[in-house]
Amino acid sequence: MWRLKQFIPKEQPSGLEGRTVDVGNVKVHVREAIAEGGFSSVYAARDLVNPAKQYALKHVIVQDEESLGLVRKEITVMRSLKGHPNVVALVAHAILDMGRTREALLLMEFCEKSLVSVLEGRGAGHFDEEKVALIFRDVCNAAFAMHCQTPPLAHR
Repeated sequence: MWRLKQFIPKEQPSGLEGRTVDVGNVKVHVREAIAEGGFSSVYAARDLVNPAKQYALKHVIVQDEESLGLVRKEITVMRSLKGHPNVVALVAHAILDMGRTREALLLMEFCEKSLVSVLEGRGAGHFDEEKVALIFRDVCNAAFAMHCQTPPLAHR
């Protein structure tokens, strides 16, 4: 069997992988990207003081004032929902001025599994009624907490 040698080397990571960053009063080592979107990426990160502590670090490229407003609103919403058992906690944040653009760093608690991964992980199996009811209750509790804010918040 033939094996083709790679002619063009793989691109080096262009994001935060491998860097050490300060987010508020927390210093973390950024590991691999775990999710990517249009203007943001989410990375797994480890606390440098307590390496057993893992976080999710959201890195947002802020190109204009409207985007900056959305990031600030996200921070405000996460602060207002702090302590809710069904909402990811914001640990720290920073907005960095990079000249033409800004970058926002949102450090959040790391959840090993998402609801989507739990649902996909069941394969061809089914959840029993009690498990479905518990998942539905948790989702409803998070949505209810958002709807109880002033003004009420909707989740996409």
